Amino acid sequence: MNELLSTQDPGSVGNKASAGEAFVGTRASGLRLGDDKTSRQGGSEGEPNKTLIGVLASHEDGRRHDELVELLNELVEKYPGILSQFAFVFTGGTFKRILFGVHCPKGCKHKGGVAEPTRKFLLDACGVIRLPHHGDGGVLLLAFLVVRRRISFLWSFLTAVTSHWLLPENVALMRLCDHWHVNRLLNAHSVREWFPEQALADLRRNRQDWPPRAISFDSIEGEDGTFKLTRESDGWWKIPIPRRVERRARKGAERRLALIAHDDRKERMIEFAIDYERELNDNFSKVITTGTTGNRIKEASRRIANKVYLYHSGPKGGDIQIATEIVFGLIDVVIFFVDPLHPHPHTDDIRVVFGSCMMQDVRMLTNERQAREWVDATLAR
Repeated sequence: MNELLSTQDPGSVGNKASAGEAFVGTRASGLRLGDDKTSRQGGSEGEPNKTLIGVLASHEDGRRHDELVELLNELVEKYPGILSQFAFVFTGGTFKRILFGVHCPKGCKHKGGVAEPTRKFLLDACGVIRLPHHGDGGVLLLAFLVVRRRISFLWSFLTAVTSHWLLPENVALMRLCDHWHVNRLLNAHSVREWFPEQALADLRRNRQDWPPRAISFDSIEGEDGTFKLTRESDGWWKIPIPRRVERRARKGAERRLALIAHDDRKERMIEFAIDYERELNDNFSKVITTGTTGNRIKEASRRIANKVYLYHSGPKGGDIQIATEIVFGLIDVVIFFVDPLHPHPHTDDIRVVFGSCMMQDVRMLTNERQAREWVDATLAR
C-alpha cells in the first residue's frame, strides 16, 4: 500500500488534489486491489470491486444536511480517483435528500442536494445502493449488511439535539458497527481527516464485488432466499423488499418459525422445544434461532435438529438477522422468551425484533405460558 503514496505525497500541504491522480496512476501500473483472500468476497478474477460506505443523515437538521452535501461536493472535486473506489449505501430518505434534494430539512442551504456533477459522479463512477426509508426497514437493513460484513464504513450524520439518533435501530446499528469493526465517522471533520491517506490505505478493506451481489438469507435454499438488486434508470441500485401482496403465502408445514431466548430463559426454551418437538417438526419447515439457543436446541432435540438454522448470538447481531428476515416476509411466527428482570447489552436489537413483527403483522409470543397455550390451541392434535 505504500506504493500508492511513494511517487507523490498526496497528503502534503498544497498537493492534496493529486491524491486521486496518484491512485489512478498506480492502478494503471498493474497494482490490483482486493484480490487477496481476506479482502475479496467472491467473484471471478478481473471483476471490479468496491469498498462499501453506509450513509445516513438526520432529516431534522439542516446543518447536518448541508455538511454532508458540501463534503461530497468537495471530495468529488479533490479526490475523484480515491472516491471512485468506494460505493455508497444510502438509507432511503438520506438518498432522496442528498442526491436529489427531495424533502430537505427546513433551513438548509442546499435544498437541491449535491451539485449535478457530484450526483453524476456518485452514480456513475462510485456506485450507489438505495435502501428503503427508515420506517420501512432501511436502517435495519444497513445493520444487517454490517453483520454480514458487506459494509466497511459508516458515515452517520445524525443530530444530537433531537431523539432521532436514539431510535432503537440507530443505536443497534452503532453498537454492531463497533462489534464488527466498522469504522464510524460522525461528522464532516472526521471524514476530511480520513481523506486522503487513511481512505487510501483502507481501500483494501473488505472489498465487495461490483455490480453488487444479491441479498441472500442462508437459512433458505434456492431462489426464495435470494433478493437480486435492480438497477434503476438513473443508475442507482435498489434492494427490493417485497410488499405483502407480492409475497407467496406459506401455509401449514411450509411456515417458518423463529425461536429466541435470553440467557436466563434458555433452559425453559430447551424444555419447550423438547416438549413440543413433534408439533414443531410437523408444522414448520425451518426453525430459525440465534446462535446459543439454536445449539442447545439441536443438542436436545434430534427430531427438529435438521430443521434448525443458527444465526449469530443476539449480541453479535443474531436478533438483527432474524428481524431482517421478518421484514422480508420470511418468518411467520416468533417465539421469544424474554427476560424482563435483567439488563441486556443489545436491548435495542431486541426492540427492533419487536418493531419488525409489528410492521409485518407477524405473530409474536413473548413468554413460555403464552407459547405453550398457543401450541396447545393451534398446533397440537
